[in-house]
Amino acid sequence: MKKRLGVWLVLLLLISIVSACGSSNSASNSGNNTGASGGDQAVDPPKKVELNLMLTGLGRFKEQFDQYLKQFAAKEKTDKGIEVSYNLELPSDANLLKTRLASGDAPDIFSFHAAFDGPTFEKGGYLPDLSNEPFASKLIDTIRNVVTINGKVIGVPMESFSWSYLYNKDIFDKYGLKAPTTLSEMKQVVETLKSNDVTPFMLAYKEESFPGWLTQLAFESVAAKQDPDWWERMNKGEASFKELKDKGMFDIIDLVNANGTKRPLEIGADDGLAKFANGEGAMLITGTWYADSILKANPNFKLGLGALPVNDDPDSTMVNLAVSTTLTVYPDSPNKAVATDFLNYILDDNDSSAFFDQLKFNKVAKNQNIETFPWTEQGNQYVESGHSYLDQSIPQSANEAIGKMSQSYFSGQITQDQLVDEIDKAWKKSIELQK
Repeated sequence: MKKRLGVWLVLLLLISIVSACGSSNSASNSGNNTGASGGDQAVDPPKKVELNLMLTGLGRFKEQFDQYLKQFAAKEKTDKGIEVSYNLELPSDANLLKTRLASGDAPDIFSFHAAFDGPTFEKGGYLPDLSNEPFASKLIDTIRNVVTINGKVIGVPMESFSWSYLYNKDIFDKYGLKAPTTLSEMKQVVETLKSNDVTPFMLAYKEESFPGWLTQLAFESVAAKQDPDWWERMNKGEASFKELKDKGMFDIIDLVNANGTKRPLEIGADDGLAKFANGEGAMLITGTWYADSILKANPNFKLGLGALPVNDDPDSTMVNLAVSTTLTVYPDSPNKAVATDFLNYILDDNDSSAFFDQLKFNKVAKNQNIETFPWTEQGNQYVESGHSYLDQSIPQSANEAIGKMSQSYFSGQITQDQLVDEIDKAWKKSIELQK
C-alpha cells in the first residue's frame, strides 16, 4: 500500500511540474504576441508574400519601379500587416511572357500592350475582370476604353501617349522651321536642314524596332484616312498591304531613309538616342517613351513632337494615340490579393502623381496631378484637333515581320513588293492560327 501511494505521489509531482512549465511557456508566447490591446488576445505574425513581376520593355525604369515597390511594401505592412518582398524581371523580349503564360509558370503581375496582346490574352483566360477595383473608377474615360475588353477592365494603364516623330526644337527654331503638315512641307524642311549641313533624320537601324516604327506609322496613317475599313478587312483575310503601297505608303519611308544618318545599321537604340540628344540629327522616328532617356543624355534638350505627313493632305497627318503598357494580375496567382493591392497602388491618391512624374508618363486617371510636358501638350493638340488615330492591334508575327522586313528594305536586300508580300504572309498566318 505504501509503495502504491508513493508511486501516485511521484506521478502527481511530475504532472505539477509539466503543468507549471506549460503555463510558463504559454505566458511567454502570449507576451511575444501582445498587440495594442495589451496582450488580451494573441495575433498572428505578419504574413510574408513574394510578388513576381514581369514588366516587358521597362528596363529603363528599373530604379523608379524598385522605389515604388518598396513604398508599396511599407504601405502593405502598415495597412495589412503583410510583409511583401518582390522579384522584378524587366525583359526586352515580349515572347518570354507568352512562354511563361503558356507553360503555366505565370508571374503574379505582368505588363502587356492592351491593343496588341489584350484580345489574345483575354481569349486565353490570362486576364481578370478588375472592373470593380478602386483604380477602375479613377480612370479617364478615353483611357478606360482602351483597357476594356468585352465590357471588363483588364488592367491598370500606365504608359499612354501620342507619338509619331520627335524633333530638336533648338534646331528647328534656329532655321525658322515648324513641324510640317504635308509631305511637300517635309521635303522643304529636309532641304533647309541639308543646306545648313544638318542631318535631317537620326537613323538607328541596328535593331529592328526603329525601322519598323517608320513603316508602321506610314501604313497606319495611310489606312486611317484613305482606307478606314482596311484593318477590319485585313483581319478577315480580305485585304493586303499592296493596297496601302498603291496609296503612297512608301513616299515618306523613302524620304526619311534617303536623308538620314550614315551607316545606320551600325547604330543601336541607345547610341542613336544619345546622338539625337546631342544634336546629330534634327528628327527621330520614335515615341515620347524615350523622353526620359533623351533628357538624361542632355538635360537642356528641347523636345518637340510632330505628326509624320504621308501625303499632301493635311488631314492625313496624324499621331498615333496609344496605351502601350498595362499592368494586370494573373487570375490564378496564389498572391492575387496582394498583387491586386499593388495595381490599386499604381493610382494611389497620394503617391501616384509623383511616380508618373518620375516616369514622365502622361496622366491616365482623374486623381493625378502631373506636370504637362511640352511634348505632351503638342500631342494633346493633335488629338483635340482630330489629327490622331487609335492604336490598332497588329498580330505579333506580323509586327515582327514589319521590323525585320523594314530593316532588310533599307539595306537594299528586298524590294517594296517583297516587303509587303512578307508582311501579308505573316498577317494571314496569324489569322489562321486564331481560327
